[in-house]
Amino acid sequence: MAGPGEPIGRYRLVRRLGRGGFGETFLAEDEAGRSVALKVLSDEADWKARELFEREGTVLATIRHPAIPEFVEAGRAPAGDRLVPFLAMEFVDGESLATLIERGAPLDRADVLQLLADLLATLEYLHTRVPPVLHRDIKPSNLIRRPSGELCLVDFGSVRTSYEAPDSPGSTVAGTYGYMPYEQYLGQASPASDLFAVGATFLHLVTGKPPGAFLGAGGQVEVPADLPVGEPLGGLLTRMLRAAPEERFRSAQEARRAIFETEPANRSPALLPVATPTTIGLVAAWPAAPRPVDRAMREHARRIAGSALELMDPTRRPTSEFNPVGLAVVAFASVLTIGILPGIYLSAAKKRRVRTLEFLAHGQPAVARIQALEPVEFGMGGKLTRVDYEFTFEDRLHRGFDEVQPWITSRWRVGDQVAVLVRPEDDYDSIVVTRS
Repeated sequence: MAGPGEPIGRYRLVRRLGRGGFGETFLAEDEAGRSVALKVLSDEADWKARELFEREGTVLATIRHPAIPEFVEAGRAPAGDRLVPFLAMEFVDGESLATLIERGAPLDRADVLQLLADLLATLEYLHTRVPPVLHRDIKPSNLIRRPSGELCLVDFGSVRTSYEAPDSPGSTVAGTYGYMPYEQYLGQASPASDLFAVGATFLHLVTGKPPGAFLGAGGQVEVPADLPVGEPLGGLLTRMLRAAPEERFRSAQEARRAIFETEPANRSPALLPVATPTTIGLVAAWPAAPRPVDRAMREHARRIAGSALELMDPTRRPTSEFNPVGLAVVAFASVLTIGILPGIYLSAAKKRRVRTLEFLAHGQPAVARIQALEPVEFGMGGKLTRVDYEFTFEDRLHRGFDEVQPWITSRWRVGDQVAVLVRPEDDYDSIVVTRS
């Protein structure tokens, strides 16, 4: 196996971050000096280890979440006189919860609940994907607290993209003793299995003792009554650590909601969803639908949908001032295409405005979290940004997407929250409300 200072393909190894049964992970630098976490599979890896390694790369390539390392690339690269399988991903700088436990760092009640809420939000994202993504190895060493305080879930080496029913034949056992529920030893796993691991992890975090120290006579993990952090954490962990999967929380969303519901008087502002765009508060304050379609609403629809000129040059911020350059562009395009190109954009702008007006009149407000931002071609040479997002409406998670001008999305990041309008009667179709 290669060591620090040696190259693997275009990466130079800096130092070892960790070692597993069939591979090692290094801090490495690419040719541009960017730091990455480089996972390398050893020659001794059996076929199952290779299958899990390839699955990890495949799954990470489909995930975009601020609390999960960003995928860079995967493949095989020369290391000396041989080719080795590798997986490059974002290097998450910070301190693992395992290190925090080892040095006995004090955590107050608000800190613990915030970390738990953050992790449950990440699992909600993973478990509601289609098919659901199961981590299967949540433990203190796989949770890194960034210097900013945000919690990041790492090491997807045991990940699965589907789960076994309780009566199905068992598959490969993956996970870590003490943090795995009983069903996972049988090769079966579900979202409830990850929640058990969350409970075991936070029991270790607040007591400083591994979960195995709390096993009762029947193999049930018994949460002590004098838990240092107290309630509601004690009740939450007790339910997460129940032996039968059906007796745990039904979902990460339900568990996260329980944090807030049990703390009505002392709810920490940090635990509440942060609505950064100003449009969220404005849209939430609108009167109930249907709303009258007046002149102000039509103008609002025009601003959200964008004019034909904005669609022709979607990177240009609109202005109410006279724009001779814009008029020149339209005139030049008209001459080149015998009037066809401006007509295409005028038609597209009208369709977007009509659709937006329908949502402004009849849509219901919700807050969505951005899952992906991707440039898309629009018309003949124009570009917009496709915004993929998820939102909860009527206690169900829904997914949607919209296309927004790049000058608006240039400051947006995956994980940011945006205001959306939803039409439940139209299969929960939705749009992003970008400007008030």
